[in-house]
Amino acid sequence: MSLVALTPPDRTQWIVVNDDVMGGRSLGSLSFSTASVVFDGSLNTNGGGFASIRSLGLLKGLSSCSAVAIRVIGDGREWACDFRADARQRGFGVTWKTTFPTRAGEATVVRLPFTEFQPTWRGQRVPDHRLPPGDGFPGAMASIGFTIADGRDGAFRLEVLGVDTL
Repeated sequence: MSLVALTPPDRTQWIVVNDDVMGGRSLGSLSFSTASVVFDGSLNTNGGGFASIRSLGLLKGLSSCSAVAIRVIGDGREWACDFRADARQRGFGVTWKTTFPTRAGEATVVRLPFTEFQPTWRGQRVPDHRLPPGDGFPGAMASIGFTIADGRDGAFRLEVLGVDTL
C-alpha cells in the first residue's frame, strides 16, 4: 500500500461545512501545507455538534476498490470518513460514512473497508430499502470528507497526510 499525498492541496477543492448550517455553534477551519490538509476548530454540542471538511471532485470511480486507507495525525477523538456521490456544498444526498479512532499527536494509517460504510442522510442511518436507485456506492464517488461529531465539546484537530484506495 502506498499512500498518495494530498500534494499540492488545491485549496479550491476543499470546503468546510459546520453545524451553523442548522443554527449550531461549532467552528472549524482549514489550513494547508505542502503535504497535508489540516482541519481544526472547536465543537459545540449546543444547537448542533458537528464540523466537517469535504473535497469537491477529488475521488471518482471507486468500483474496483474495496477499501480506503488514510494517513492522519489525530487528536485522540473519533472521526468519520464520508463519501458522497454528489459534491454539492449544501446538497443533502446520501452520505456513506464510517468512524475511526485517532491517537493524539501520532501519525496513523487507518484502513477502512467499504463494507463498514453505512448510508446516512443528515446524520441518520438510511435503511437499505430506502436508498435511491443507482446510488452506486462505492462507484462514482465525487467527494471524500472528514467529520467530527463525537458528542464532546472542545477543541479538535485532524491532519490528513494521505489517502489511497485499495
